[in-house]
Amino acid sequence: MEILYGLKELSSLTKNDTAVIFGSSFNPPHVGHIVIFNYALNFFDADFYIVPTNLPPHKKLAVPFEKRFNWAVKTYKVFSDVEKGIFITDMERHIEGVNYAIHNVEYFLKYYKKVILLVGEDALGNIERWYRYDELLSKSTLAVYPRTRDGSLYKRGREVLGKLYDRVLELNFPIVEVSSSEIRRFVREGKTITGLVPKEIEDEVRETYKNVEEGERW
Repeated sequence: MEILYGLKELSSLTKNDTAVIFGSSFNPPHVGHIVIFNYALNFFDADFYIVPTNLPPHKKLAVPFEKRFNWAVKTYKVFSDVEKGIFITDMERHIEGVNYAIHNVEYFLKYYKKVILLVGEDALGNIERWYRYDELLSKSTLAVYPRTRDGSLYKRGREVLGKLYDRVLELNFPIVEVSSSEIRRFVREGKTITGLVPKEIEDEVRETYKNVEEGERW
């Protein structure tokens, strides 16, 4: 795994014609992120970019970017020995204001023929709220891993997107029923989070969230 700082030229790094972008707020990162990323590594022949979000469009974050980025670095170091192009980038730190997925896709299309966005099924639950979502799907593939047992959000995505759903790839990955919001709640309630987050960040995650109310912004 290589850490990338800034909006730099990627031409010297590309090992493939396809880039998989795994964006998340990592608020905090957890075992589910690791499992899904592992399955994606085994499924796609591509370069992989882990992109912590700075200012997401649809939510408030209680933890500053620098802390969440460092957590992500510590979380994904377990993949350091994997012989694939794996990069974690702080690119969103260098973009002023709210950044949208379409902008990241356009950035990576400068260096790759194909861009795949790796997202959870819950993304389809509000896909029409995504900025320029029709253009986003015309320029990239949305690879969606399951989050519901009944596939209800896949169904909703098909209804909303119509023919655009041809640009959605439903991934047959295991359902990992771990969420960052649940981990934050456990911390606030004084419950254990052992095994849900990497050991390297567990103490810091617990200390960070124990006095922070949900929705509070730092």
